[in-house]
Amino acid sequence: MRVLYWARLALGKAQIIERLSAVPGCELVVAETTDAALAALPDADAIVLYDAPVADANRIVEAVRAAPRLRWMHFVSAGREGFEAAGLPPPGVAVSWAAGGVAPTVAEHAMALLLALARRVPEMVTQGLASRWDRALASRARSLEGATIAIVGTGHIGIGIAQRARAFGMRTVGVSRRAAADAALDESRPLAELHAVLARADAVAIAIALGAETRHLIGRAELAACKPGALLVNIARGGIIHQPALVEALHSGRIGGAGLDVTDPEPLPENDPLWRAPNVLISPHFAGGGSAASIARLADGAADNLRRLIDGRSLANLVGR
Repeated sequence: MRVLYWARLALGKAQIIERLSAVPGCELVVAETTDAALAALPDADAIVLYDAPVADANRIVEAVRAAPRLRWMHFVSAGREGFEAAGLPPPGVAVSWAAGGVAPTVAEHAMALLLALARRVPEMVTQGLASRWDRALASRARSLEGATIAIVGTGHIGIGIAQRARAFGMRTVGVSRRAAADAALDESRPLAELHAVLARADAVAIAIALGAETRHLIGRAELAACKPGALLVNIARGGIIHQPALVEALHSGRIGGAGLDVTDPEPLPENDPLWRAPNVLISPHFAGGGSAASIARLADGAADNLRRLIDGRSLANLVGR
């Protein structure tokens, strides 16, 4: 079976190549550019890939529709919104994804951002650079113990955040479309109750997928509904928050601090006012990085589904199921 790996990102590249190459019956073709992937698609039975900007995703989806042999696409990225905007899934092609592959690492990063904001780590760094000892920081620090965290989106990452927040003594309230119960959640509420949950949350973690329904889900009205001084963390997608409204809320103090691994757009332009907003901590969309365990899950998941395809067994983690 001829498998195309579009290695446009470095995340897990060596491990994915190693695991796929070891599957009996796999003839692996590695393409590092969009043009190389397009050239290899007509002879491919399967493609393993990451999400991509809509322009590139459109080109790939168009080529997939014209590829006579292609029957499986597997995403090793958590998001697929670029391809969904381009018309995923193509007719007759099974699409699977790395469900929860990097969830523990992303949840860990979310807690790192939250703890940094609560314990005033950016101010510690500023003081250190100035060789200044100022214990007044204590009056601005806060503890997570006994605080309530609203987790918007309770998939693999959201539940991972809840598990870690529980370890810090936080009360966890999940907000999602299905309001599904989970052992890591003290409460589970539907999206229709978002404003009511925000009003009593000391911290808010955004972990919901980006789509037409969730774009700018957190806008001026939602930020105004937040408990004054609440901390906000976003490790999902930048477009879920209306960014100008967040800048306003940070300046007014309605939001006490924001830890963002994602922005809209990315990379964030140098002149964007978000950089100069008070109490904001921005990481350049690397929450899923730095974990050998997560990389192994991504690579093993792709290889396992390839074996299933070759053996004629049902695929795991199909999109839409």
